[in-house]
Amino acid sequence: MLALLQGKAKAADIFSPAFVTAVPEAQLAQVIAGLKAQHGEPQAVVAVRSMDARSASVDIRFDKAIVTFTIGMLEGRLSGLFITGTRTEGDSLDKVVADFAALPGRTGLIVQKLTDTGAQTLVARNAEERFAIASVFKLYVLAEIDRAVRAGERKWSDVLPLAQKSHPSGISQDWPDNAPLTLQTLATLMISVSDNSATDTLIAAIGQKRLGAIVRASGHAKPSDMIPLLSTQAATGLKMPANAALRDRFLAADDAAQTKLLAEAGDALRLKNLDLSVYTGGPNQIDTIEWFAGPADITRLLAMLEREGDPVTRAILKINPGIPPVNAKRWDYIGYKGGSEPGIMAMSFLLRSKTGERFAVSALVNNPAADIDQPGFVTLMARLLDQLAGPPATRP
Repeated sequence: MLALLQGKAKAADIFSPAFVTAVPEAQLAQVIAGLKAQHGEPQAVVAVRSMDARSASVDIRFDKAIVTFTIGMLEGRLSGLFITGTRTEGDSLDKVVADFAALPGRTGLIVQKLTDTGAQTLVARNAEERFAIASVFKLYVLAEIDRAVRAGERKWSDVLPLAQKSHPSGISQDWPDNAPLTLQTLATLMISVSDNSATDTLIAAIGQKRLGAIVRASGHAKPSDMIPLLSTQAATGLKMPANAALRDRFLAADDAAQTKLLAEAGDALRLKNLDLSVYTGGPNQIDTIEWFAGPADITRLLAMLEREGDPVTRAILKINPGIPPVNAKRWDYIGYKGGSEPGIMAMSFLLRSKTGERFAVSALVNNPAADIDQPGFVTLMARLLDQLAGPPATRP
């Protein structure tokens, strides 16, 4: 395997015929080139951990990091190869923060330790500044559902029709119109796969009055930045050049007038009239038509969910940990919601370590001039969480 990464062996020499058929050599070469671009040259095998008779976890040292792979074996050849995580030896929280600060664009970060007497800020960079947060806004929708369930106003088993089809991300846009889905299913889709159709269905069912109230209750420093809370369809529609006049009216209006304008826009901001090319030409209106919050706003919301959240809410948040499995396994609990679009990358975590320490983390980068290096951003967050998780001895 090391020889393959170093260019000293061919795939056909070490992989099973079925693997070679399924993963063409050019595709494998592209993956290896990406690893080298991110982590430098592969140097040595540093650990092999047997998982069962036919699989193992393998750590290989690259110039800049140790990359963990899971391999499968069949009749003396590799039958599977998966990249399951990375870690940087000799790393530190200060190094991670410095690398984060050096990212192109404007960056915001906050790391807080949550205690019974309040939050202790460990790291803060532009934590109170206004950033576009992309799909992290869906945490506010989840928080209102959580509140309503705990108040007895709704039940997780309540059924809603899938009545607000939107564009991907997600999967439910391809499901039958008005398919009956429980509140828990819609919330799970919204958080775990960032499903936009589920999100817009929930926004329509909840209403702007309740959504505005939860934004205020969460401690958002500038609630008007999130009120009215745009549906994913409305955000896309308002970014379109064809709707420039409507966008100008929206931006000039106060919260109440904006809410009324959205209600009266009708089909102009519905899926059948949306032009998704607004996301293909680089960052578009990310300083004007978006969902806005600061890193500290997000951790205040996460801390509220940590204090008050229903067990189902916490279970929904942990489905997708946002970082590679080898890093995630260092934690007892990871609740996560991320978001991205051209020029925006956001990752937010609610964490409990294996020693019982609790943390809230929110990291944001906005760059109106260029796309974000998303894999590099995820690697930074995995490094950061590794530093919070505890000493290396806790690594799997």
